[in-house]
This record gives sequence, structure tokens and C-alpha cells, in this order.
Amino acid sequence: MVKDQYLVDKLKQNDLKALDSIYLTYKEEFFLFARTFSIASEDISDLYQETIIALYENVQSQKLERLSSSLKTYLFAIGKFKIYKHLKKSKKIYHEENIIHVSEEMKVFETETADEQQLVLRKSWKELGDKCQQILDLYYYKGMVLDDIQSTLKYSSKDVLKSQKSRCLKQLKALVRKRYE
Repeated sequence: MVKDQYLVDKLKQNDLKALDSIYLTYKEEFFLFARTFSIASEDISDLYQETIIALYENVQSQKLERLSSSLKTYLFAIGKFKIYKHLKKSKKIYHEENIIHVSEEMKVFETETADEQQLVLRKSWKELGDKCQQILDLYYYKGMVLDDIQSTLKYSSKDVLKSQKSRCLKQLKALVRKRYE
């Protein structure tokens, strides 16, 4: 069992003390992480609250039942996506070195790269084809919308791209599951 699964189990039971504990545990690290993108503190605060709410909603809607990574990794992945959406919406230009690339072996958090789940994900990632890596990288890690990806990768239609993205994600999930069996 992943070390933080008990917290997810508590959230399933609407334990708001567990939610408060999660909020306080990762707040400072999240703020430090988000500051690397030159985001105002009040915006970081909003993004963090949205991230915590998304975590809680994912547990309540049963999108998240079992962790396959640490809770911090899961939480920061949500937060990173929200940061990219915020940056894209505010049309801020951010430096290339601040972007976390999948092609750099998904070093989401330097402190957790040795974590078993990260190793499994990296190995599974390497087994994906280049096209799948490219689509998932653009969508999940660079926060691009499907229309932009379609024109960048020269797909004939958005529906074809959506189908391909879905197949790629399923393939990655299957590779990860296979490694856990």
C-alpha cells in the first residue's frame, strides 16, 4: 500500500481534519514550487485552494480511490496543471527552464525522483511510442489545448487526435499496471 493511502481513505469518509492536515502539510512546498513560475502570492493561494478542492472532489467522485504515487506527487500534478492553465489564461510568458518536461523523465519533483512509483512511470513512459509521448507531453505537461496540438502535430481532425490521446493514455496506464503485477 502506498504510504498516504490512509489519508485518501479518510477523505472518502468526509474527514475534514484529514483535508486540513493535507492542506497544511503541503502548502509551503507548493508555494515554493509555484513561485518558480513568477506567479503572485495571492494567485498561488487561489491555485493551491483549487488544487486541494480538486483532490477532495476526485476522492468524493471516486476518480481517485487508490494512490499509485505519494499523495504529494498526486497533489502537485493537479497543481502543476492548474498553474499551466493559469499561465496560459493570463498569457504570461514563462521561461523554458521552468517547464517540467516529460521527456526529461518526468522529474516532477526532484525530491521524489527515486520514489518507486516515479521509477515505474519513467520506465513505462520509455516504452510508449514517440507520437504518444509527444501528445501526452503537450496536453498534460505543457497544458496545450487539443486545437493547438492538432495544428502543431498536423492531425487531420480534433476527433482523431482525441482518440489517439485516449489510446496513448490507456497504453501508459496498462504499462504501469503491468509493472505492478
